[in-house]
Amino acid sequence: MLYLHKFFSGKPDTSAEKEPNEIRRAAFRYRLLDLLACFAGGACFAAALPPLNWNLLALVALAPVTAVACRSRWKFAALCGYVWGFGWSLFAFRFLREIDPAIPFLMPWAISLWPALWGALLPFLWRNTAFPVAVELEGYESRMRFLGSAAAFGRLLGFAAAAAALYTLVEWTRSRLFPWNDLSVTMWRDLPLIQFASFTGHFGIMFATAFFGTAVGTAAATRFRMPGKKLLLFTAACFALLHVAGYTLYLHRTEAEARRRANWFPAVLQGDISQRRNADIGEAQEALEVYLTLSREAMTAEPKPELVIWPESAVPVPFRAMHPVSTMFRTGIRMLAYAYHVPMLIGAIDFQDPLPADGRDLKVTNSALHFDETGKLLHKYDKIHRVPFGEYVPFRAYLPEFVIRRIDMSRDLAPGSNFNPVPLRQDVRAGVAICYEGIFSYLTRAFALRGANVLVVISNDAWYPTSSEPEQHLANAVMRSVETGLSMVRCGNNGGSLVVLPTGEITQILEVPGPEKRLELRRGRGFRQLAVHVPERPEPTFFVRFGEWILLVLGAGCAAWWGLAVRSFIMRKRFFLRKFDAAAPREEA
Repeated sequence: MLYLHKFFSGKPDTSAEKEPNEIRRAAFRYRLLDLLACFAGGACFAAALPPLNWNLLALVALAPVTAVACRSRWKFAALCGYVWGFGWSLFAFRFLREIDPAIPFLMPWAISLWPALWGALLPFLWRNTAFPVAVELEGYESRMRFLGSAAAFGRLLGFAAAAAALYTLVEWTRSRLFPWNDLSVTMWRDLPLIQFASFTGHFGIMFATAFFGTAVGTAAATRFRMPGKKLLLFTAACFALLHVAGYTLYLHRTEAEARRRANWFPAVLQGDISQRRNADIGEAQEALEVYLTLSREAMTAEPKPELVIWPESAVPVPFRAMHPVSTMFRTGIRMLAYAYHVPMLIGAIDFQDPLPADGRDLKVTNSALHFDETGKLLHKYDKIHRVPFGEYVPFRAYLPEFVIRRIDMSRDLAPGSNFNPVPLRQDVRAGVAICYEGIFSYLTRAFALRGANVLVVISNDAWYPTSSEPEQHLANAVMRSVETGLSMVRCGNNGGSLVVLPTGEITQILEVPGPEKRLELRRGRGFRQLAVHVPERPEPTFFVRFGEWILLVLGAGCAAWWGLAVRSFIMRKRFFLRKFDAAAPREEA
């Protein structure tokens, strides 16, 4: 503004001024460009997720933060990680605008803390492991010469792997709170690569993808000198070998799946009911009628299904409540069973057992209810992993009242605690996951360890009638089948009703009319009978048997590299202390 004032005033400037600091201006411009590059890297991550699914962009998403951190101090590197997180979360979680327009703009401020932590740790790792101590002590020119030498390749490879391992470990901490849309999800349609999830779980896929990005960033930090180019070639070769091996594994599993004959024939219903959490009697009755009608149509179809599955909370009133529609709900289920003798698995709001004798302090649950062919309730599964801020408010007692009023859904659902599979037939033991639960590896693994031989996911994405959330939900859940080696029967209220094979391949989609080209994303009303092979005693996958072992390996490798970094840091400090002591004037005796 000062320069504009001088220009338009036309008066000569006779005051003595300091010469402008061009170095500082250039540094500011370069830092601004660094921040923009990091924001673009986060946006590339978001573009690799649904709805765009440009998954190759995920391979370079981490490169900007890695490259900038290699020449920055930890504070600026943390800022770059934070800005990167903004670029990711601002676009990847844009679907939350359908709940509240402010949420997509509020969420990045918190969720970007994880990539900021990762970015803050990288400068120390680079400075103390990328160069031998002697080279580091000789100064900048010596470091640049070293990056062009053959000896640099091993250190660059170690740094890139450690940076990717560190990113994976930081993301593991986030997964305990909100794992939605992590880096592994970008590869949900890359069938050859995700075959390795049966060994490593999805964190192995995340590390492989992150390693490619950190290798690109490390090569950029060398200004693409020969060791950096070798690192890129090595990383690309590893990624190609993974795909070749994964494709071979995929073909083997596909051939084995083709030889198996279907032995379980459930029907899934898709009512396409709008969001009716606070439904009046008319809206609740309409939802009930839609699903009762679809059930009758499915039960009278040929061939007759062995089980009819409803999606999550299909009817917006508790099953065992005194609400007039609840009474109609229970009566409708009994009449269907009496008329057609078909078992049912329905998603419903219910209450935690045992019910209090005085009817007070009822704890509401999000449940899956299993009825036999006579209409008798045999089994009940209560949702274990609830949606934060959707089905309960974390730290409710400690939050200010104005925050509670903004985010409160007027209920805190009670969590379930029973991981046992639901026996839908004598030889069909289903690990039932309700909606959000279908994205958690620990949950589906617990089902498999307890004898589940098929996964059933019931979902309701009615909160998101126009956004990409239903596809993101499906993308986040696909890898659970690969990890456990079990087929997944998925029943959604608004789409995504289908079967996911143990290879991660989507098949037997409930097709409804609609403008959407991809059948699995069409929203509409209908039913479909499925034909699923359910093995009596499935062989547990490596992941089911040993869990998240890959995190222990990555943690050990990362700890070893950090030990090297700390050792190098201590050696440098000792050198400078000795040099300072030698230069200090000695007191006269």
